[in-house]
Amino acid sequence: MTKALEFYFDYISPYSHIANAAVKQLKARTGAVVEIKPMFLGAVMQGTGNRPPGMVPAKNTYMLADLQRCAGRYGLTVRMNPYFPLVSTRDLLRATIGLAGDPAKQQRFIDACFRYMWETPEALKPDDDASVKAMCDAEGFDFAEIKRLANDDACKAAMKENTDTAIARGAFGSPTFFVGEEMFFGHDRLDYAAEAITA
Repeated sequence: MTKALEFYFDYISPYSHIANAAVKQLKARTGAVVEIKPMFLGAVMQGTGNRPPGMVPAKNTYMLADLQRCAGRYGLTVRMNPYFPLVSTRDLLRATIGLAGDPAKQQRFIDACFRYMWETPEALKPDDDASVKAMCDAEGFDFAEIKRLANDDACKAAMKENTDTAIARGAFGSPTFFVGEEMFFGHDRLDYAAEAITA
């Protein structure tokens, strides 16, 4: 029986940028059903006692090289966002949830957010309205709609539920995937997740 792939992520994670590309390739290759689950990574880190790799000097040195290696496999580039990690992505995550009724538009928004966070020279500052509006204007999104969704109580509640659920299920970072109750951490575990989808 085919199962869905649940994709938990936060735009603050550069590895989630790579995972977004990997998930799209997996979906195109296998026809997998993907459930988009934006979560707030800051709360996940706090709730699990985890630390971002950038906060550990040896991990940070490794990460900078590893990101380029991993991104290259998916035809991506990575520019370290100058505002990382001291920004909040809550508004973008809530707006992403609010776009779920139009999956194609939602995916286009996800792609734009990741690209502007981690690729473009004009780096996105996700908690700055002017920066988000500039991205929306360039990519054909209505900033007023995005702002409305970011402040929508239902979207706020859904993001909190995604975050709390991820923690309760054992997530400790981003990206995290679930197939049924089996958890997979990191874009480099998607092959195992693909096997679980059809197991």
